[in-house]
Amino acid sequence: LLPTTTTATTPTTPTTTTATTRGGKASASAAVQEAVFVDAETAALVSSRETGQQRLVTERGLFFPGPHDEVIEVRKLIRVEPHEVAVVVDDEGIFHFYDGRRSGETAFFLPPHHALYTMFWGSGTSAADLKSGVVKNAKTVAYKVPVQKIDLRASYAFFEYNVRTKDNVELVLEGTIFWQVLDVPTMIEATADPKGDVWYHARSALIQAVSKVTLETFMTSFNDIVSSAAVDDTKFYADRGVALHALEVTRYECADPKTGEVLQQIIQETTNRINDLQKQASANDVKRQQVAGDVDVEIQRTALLQAKTANDKTLAEMDGLANGLKLATSVDAFVSHLEPMIPDLDKRLDLLSFFLTNDLAEKQAEALGRDAHLFLTPDNFQLKFNTAGASSSPRAGTA
Repeated sequence: LLPTTTTATTPTTPTTTTATTRGGKASASAAVQEAVFVDAETAALVSSRETGQQRLVTERGLFFPGPHDEVIEVRKLIRVEPHEVAVVVDDEGIFHFYDGRRSGETAFFLPPHHALYTMFWGSGTSAADLKSGVVKNAKTVAYKVPVQKIDLRASYAFFEYNVRTKDNVELVLEGTIFWQVLDVPTMIEATADPKGDVWYHARSALIQAVSKVTLETFMTSFNDIVSSAAVDDTKFYADRGVALHALEVTRYECADPKTGEVLQQIIQETTNRINDLQKQASANDVKRQQVAGDVDVEIQRTALLQAKTANDKTLAEMDGLANGLKLATSVDAFVSHLEPMIPDLDKRLDLLSFFLTNDLAEKQAEALGRDAHLFLTPDNFQLKFNTAGASSSPRAGTA
């Protein structure tokens, strides 16, 4: 056999490979292929015509295909953000997960016989609108959009559910669902549309919760009812590797216009009642503060009176002590001064009592006004009256 001749040109010029036979006649002419420039962002997937095996060329520089090589695809580097997980499936159907939260998995080239696994999730926006940057966020999961990189951040979805209360009133509820993917392998194994599963299961839970209460109960405590519906079946979400964080109702109305008018009247009356209660509560608060102020004033007045009484008592004690001391000094001086002239102590005390009594009488007389009437008894004058033919026993008289 004659040797195979291979001619290589510059990167911009195609490489030509020619095979000949022993007689010098060309048996086949290989296809013309261009050299591939391999760098940090680019790799070449090459297939061998001899073995049928594929290999990924990642060595940086200009790659020239061999005579039996065929460049199947030029692959770009796939980057995985810290909040993303990329799922790759090989030719045996085994899944490989590239988690952006782990080092060494934030960027990779697809190996031979591997492909990104594509899921189709329910969405309120069509795939065409997503490509053009239009987000409609319809309140139903009416579209299926392709998903290759799974976002691990908390996401939200809008909903509009028709529910019916226990007293057979049909309501239209609008709100948002906050949910999150927690376990990608579990999710891949359990469901092909996690967002759709969350949306439909939340609707079922909300329908069941509202059907157990009347319209009046729903209006007064719909937040509690919705919250209980959100945590009603956590196992359903855990089995699918997702979590439902919150289910919020932002608006509700009656499906029937006539019932809606009645509902508006009820809402208006409820609003008026709340306003009246608020006004009454405000008035009660004002009165309560007034009473509290009066109580504080009386408490302070009581404290003032107690302090004043204590002060008056202290002053009286001081005055009494001073007067007593003065009187004691006077008595002592009086008794001591008369001792040489009147040795008998009792007589000296009687004489002191006489002077004190006269002094008190003078003070009482000075305290009387001109128009005052004074009533005296014989004892005041130390008088005794004797009547003819009667005993000499004293009798009281007035003057």
